[in-house]
Amino acid sequence: MPLLRINASTKGLSLHGSAQPVSGALAQVAATQGPVVIMVHGYKYSPFIHKNCPHARIFALQGWPTPLGVHQSDVQGIAFGWHARGGLRQAYSTALDRARDLAQLISSFRGRRDVHLIAHSLGATLCLAALPYLRAGDVGRIVLLSGAAHLGLANHALNTPAGRSCEMFHVTSGENALFDHVFEQVVPDTGAIGRGLSCRHAMRIHIDCNRTLSKLSDLGYPLAPPQRRVCHWSSYTRPGVMLLNAALLNGTLPFCDLRSAIPPQPDLQNQPNPLVTSRKNRIMEWYTRGKGPHHEHAY
Repeated sequence: MPLLRINASTKGLSLHGSAQPVSGALAQVAATQGPVVIMVHGYKYSPFIHKNCPHARIFALQGWPTPLGVHQSDVQGIAFGWHARGGLRQAYSTALDRARDLAQLISSFRGRRDVHLIAHSLGATLCLAALPYLRAGDVGRIVLLSGAAHLGLANHALNTPAGRSCEMFHVTSGENALFDHVFEQVVPDTGAIGRGLSCRHAMRIHIDCNRTLSKLSDLGYPLAPPQRRVCHWSSYTRPGVMLLNAALLNGTLPFCDLRSAIPPQPDLQNQPNPLVTSRKNRIMEWYTRGKGPHHEHAY
């Protein structure tokens, strides 16, 4: 089947741009073979607002689907849309509310097809919050890109039956430090997952670490060096990184091989964010230069 576009709202799951019930499409997908890859967007997108619709932007065929390989005949790609507009706190609350809908979508393939998740920004909160609603084996691999999620939520989710049976990769960078700080200040809790995770089946991949970049290149995944001081989108826009993300999703680059190859990163759970001590006008200069007047990407 071609890419399936599904939206979640207070009314439940629905097909994007179609009045047809979602149950029929899901039953058809569940009856076939091959992995299912569910893509979840982050803050500022909404499938219910035309100019902010993720299906016309990052979920368009040449956005995420083609580089991730979800357009292949044996892979079912699903673009999961949700209303991530409003203030950051409001969008965070919506992400938690929509987690049950994502879990419902995932469970429709239980025992039939392997399911893997990839999410950016606040989509990480949505994916992690879905795990407690699921069973062991419901999710295979999770790739989070510059995830905006709390350590407490992640540690809880990864210690549920579904969480313990999956492998999680967090692709992030020091370029995202400002956004981690904003998330921690606006939605205070237990710190952002960019600080590091203690679960043995979760791995943080710093794509601004020279030693990590060297090891990834040795493994056949060369990435361009950081191009901005501040960037929330480098985990999917940096040249070469989507090939890495695809390999993490489809298992071409196994967790154990990557764990033994890349150098361990320092645990920052109790460390101050280095950008906190920078002057406010300097931070905003970095942010403005990194985002640009017509930046395609949300948050």
